[in-house]
Amino acid sequence: MEHEQAQREWRMVAIFSPIALAAMKGNRGKLAAQAGHAYLHTFWDAEERFPERALAYRNSAHAVKIALLAPSDEWLNQWFTQQRQDWPMTQIIDAGFTCFEGPTLTCVGMGPLRKEEYPEDIKKLKLLL
Repeated sequence: MEHEQAQREWRMVAIFSPIALAAMKGNRGKLAAQAGHAYLHTFWDAEERFPERALAYRNSAHAVKIALLAPSDEWLNQWFTQQRQDWPMTQIIDAGFTCFEGPTLTCVGMGPLRKEEYPEDIKKLKLLL
């Protein structure tokens, strides 16, 4: 049981831009696609730069994914720049062919990481519901 609990600790996180979210106007397909990009590209970054994290997540019993809302796009850009060196991360820039008028930062992906490793500022973000 303890081993199973430890396996559930690994998570992937997508942190969404409030501006991009508003521009999607409730388009659930676009939202799902952007989240998919965030989780997949971040996992690829983990495989390349943090292979032990990618392997631990792959071998975990649950593929936990969390979606959060950034307080602002400025915060999201700054946060990505500050954290990029320490974690598997990616910025998702939509090409602008559908919902957006041009290339647009939609979200940042992060992980795999354990819940207890969450940087303090991430713990304060709201779940995307």
